[in-house]
Amino acid sequence: MTKASKRIAASAAAVAAMAMTATFTAAPASAATSGYLEVCSFGNYASYVQFPWRGGWSTYVVPRGTCLNTYIGTSSAIEPIQVRGIYNTSSNTFWISNGNIRPSRGGGVDTYGTTAANNHWASIPSV
Repeated sequence: MTKASKRIAASAAAVAAMAMTATFTAAPASAATSGYLEVCSFGNYASYVQFPWRGGWSTYVVPRGTCLNTYIGTSSAIEPIQVRGIYNTSSNTFWISNGNIRPSRGGGVDTYGTTAANNHWASIPSV
């Protein structure tokens, strides 16, 4: 093999390696991780998620402007969740939304809006 053909082969291998790296690292930053639920509070209030089938167990309270990952197990069963918020003027809580999650797939819940005039909502994972 000549020097030129060795360089071409090395260049082709490098391009192939970069293409594979780009393919496998192109996942979005918010990709779901199996067994974890990420809760993000993008509104002007803190939020959390309750699991009714687990006796009301919940994630930690996520302060506004932050996100938190919580391990929820790897069950493949679909189970209900309740998204709740905490008023920014008191410790009282309020309902935002209901949904479902499959822990083995993981997911993310994002809360938005303000506590004024019940102007709050959430995006919930699809199962």
